[in-house]
Amino acid sequence: MSHNSDQSPDRHGSAAKRVAWYRTKSFQLVIGVAVTCGCLWLAARVMANGRPLGDLVREIADAFSRADYRTLPVILAILGVFYWIKAWRWRMLLVPLGDFPTRVLFPPVMIGFAANNLLPAHLGDLVRVFVFARQQRQPLTAVFTSVALERVLDAIAILSLLGLGLLLTPKMNDPGVRTTMLVVAAAICVALMGAAVYLIWTKPFVRAFEWCLGRVPFLPEAVKHKLARMLEDGAAGLASLKHRHLWIGLMFTSFLQWSLNAAVIYLALWSFGIHVSPWVSCIVMGATAFGVTVPASPGYFGVIQLCFLAVLRFFTDDTVGVGAASIYYHMVQWIPVTFTGAYFFFRTGIRISDVTEQPSTASF
Repeated sequence: MSHNSDQSPDRHGSAAKRVAWYRTKSFQLVIGVAVTCGCLWLAARVMANGRPLGDLVREIADAFSRADYRTLPVILAILGVFYWIKAWRWRMLLVPLGDFPTRVLFPPVMIGFAANNLLPAHLGDLVRVFVFARQQRQPLTAVFTSVALERVLDAIAILSLLGLGLLLTPKMNDPGVRTTMLVVAAAICVALMGAAVYLIWTKPFVRAFEWCLGRVPFLPEAVKHKLARMLEDGAAGLASLKHRHLWIGLMFTSFLQWSLNAAVIYLALWSFGIHVSPWVSCIVMGATAFGVTVPASPGYFGVIQLCFLAVLRFFTDDTVGVGAASIYYHMVQWIPVTFTGAYFFFRTGIRISDVTEQPSTASF
């Protein structure tokens, strides 16, 4: 009898702490590696176009040997401005918690991006929030709110630039492709109008969204809860940001940073002799920005290459040049960002286990 009574609380306790199998780190890592391998295989297949893999490797190496690297210092300078602007915008989002200098926020921002490059399951935002909250003695939930609102602003800026790119790209020969692009552009306009309603009439929008979620039978309850919580957190942040000049600054910095990202893509393509319209670079930027949200292995390897090829196949036949440009674009960010973020992280004295063991991890 005593044995059974002792076991019951443990069984209930372990059940309360049990994590669904699809949310375990091992499952997410396996899915991420599978996605990365699949994207790399597809990208290599598109570039090879039936040629042996050895020939493809030599052609990519030849493309790098002929590339114009005068763009490298310009790209690095643009990236430095991009991440500084991201820290500046975060400063505005954190106004309800206090006035934090941009130079204080820049290290956590870089740490977050480095963590996304090295850790599975897109843990970068969690690491960034934890580092900042620990250093500045701020509540995790309040800082999470700023990140939830940041995601909304990013989506608005990316969708706007993607929509402009689709609408302003010169008419292509294939009418079917053009029609598809216009349909996507129209869908983006609808999404932007929904975002505008969310920003202006936040509380009614959140209630309506939760009502709609409750009537989707095939959507798991955990996903419904997470989506609703993200909107509610964003709504809390919106309610606390009442000043008009803050909104002007937030929208300006959001559009500026993603325009800079499109400029980096344009320069990377130019380096490898791929000359396209800046609006095409906006399309590539939008596809890449949303492509990296899929559950891939750390660093987005394969995903970025496939996004470049998927968009630019409508504008050029030089798939090897596009693939090489995507690698250039990828590495010119991955290497300096990862090392810079790792440097700042090691200076904090915080361990990764301190972050991943937080209760907030499961719900973020």
